[in-house]
Amino acid sequence: MKKFIKKLVADVKFADAGTGQRLNEEKTPKPGPSSAPVPASRRPPTADAQSAGAAALARLEAASNKGNKQNSAMRAQQLELKKQMQRQVSEERTSASMSAPREPEVIPQVGLKMVCPICGVSTPKPQMSAHFESCLEKELELKPLETTCTMIYTLNKDEEKLAIGVKTLAFFVQNVVKAPDEEKYKKIRVSNGGVQKKIMPLVGGVEFLEIAGFTRITDDNDGEEYFIMLDTPTIEHLTLCIETLQNSKKASPTLDRDTKVLQSSAGLQRYELSTDFYRVTKEDLMAEQKRRAEESERGDLMRTKAMRDKDAGVGMRIYHYSLIRVRFPDGLYLQGTFSAHDTVESIFKFVESSLRHPISFTLITPGLPALKRDSTLLKAAGLVPSGVLNLSTSDRTEFTLLSDELVCKLSDL
Repeated sequence: MKKFIKKLVADVKFADAGTGQRLNEEKTPKPGPSSAPVPASRRPPTADAQSAGAAALARLEAASNKGNKQNSAMRAQQLELKKQMQRQVSEERTSASMSAPREPEVIPQVGLKMVCPICGVSTPKPQMSAHFESCLEKELELKPLETTCTMIYTLNKDEEKLAIGVKTLAFFVQNVVKAPDEEKYKKIRVSNGGVQKKIMPLVGGVEFLEIAGFTRITDDNDGEEYFIMLDTPTIEHLTLCIETLQNSKKASPTLDRDTKVLQSSAGLQRYELSTDFYRVTKEDLMAEQKRRAEESERGDLMRTKAMRDKDAGVGMRIYHYSLIRVRFPDGLYLQGTFSAHDTVESIFKFVESSLRHPISFTLITPGLPALKRDSTLLKAAGLVPSGVLNLSTSDRTEFTLLSDELVCKLSDL
């Protein structure tokens, strides 16, 4: 209000000053009293007007100060209320965290276990390769012939080269069996093209020849290396070598079902599958490349909705294993690890092997019809990479349906 009054006074003074004048212009004499009427002088406000104006200004200032005080008080109340609400929320969170079970910082990872074909020990899959080689070295000292033949079939990945190498090894030993007195069959030059191509790159090939009776030596006359049979073994030994080589098979670790019985708990409810469940192999990449080539060839050909849906599902993440949980009527879970190429029948057998006594039952996927006990693959049944099934049975018992051996290993979910 004060500013407004000052502005009015300034405007009045500016108007009374008259028109302006430039500096380069000569001053013109002001008209005399005879040329212009003398303006009437403004009378000062009366005492009552001055008193009323002062009272109005005092009221405006009081109202302004009161408004500022009210706004300050309101802001202070809002700030105090906000602080109280924050303290209440903090106290509630602290109370809830103290009363509720605390989740672990790291979610456990469900990994794969494999069974060693040599010793039968279950080992985590990432450690199986080193464990398997260690077992082969130990067995090599106890059973040199059988272990060497197993190494030949297991450690050589190229099937074509493996078949040629096995055939060549058997051929060299068979020649000695047929003509044990022929010296030419008892001497094999290492630099020979066939030996260099078929025997030397074969893992276990040299070891097999040494077990059969050949010795690797260097001839002083020509400086060449030879496999020479210095002492002719018995025909029985040579025949056994040939038969063992031809009848041996690849020794591969098998998937450990890793059977567990779990019960629900108020703690951890989540888990993660390890990368072993969907690790992409060379065969997977080749299959994906083939699929894309076929898709490119199809181009814009007209296809039904079922065909399009099938094609859409092909490019999904490739899973090789599945974690299956079967929920029993008493709330316990039976858990096992399966291959994606296992059948639904294998799940039924897995459940049957875990029961206390034989019963008739059905397995139901929530929201879907009961599973048919057939040769459908788990990946085709939608049970990859994991699945939860409910076991339904008409048998009633006051004890759990699971065997005592498994119940003794009960753990929290």
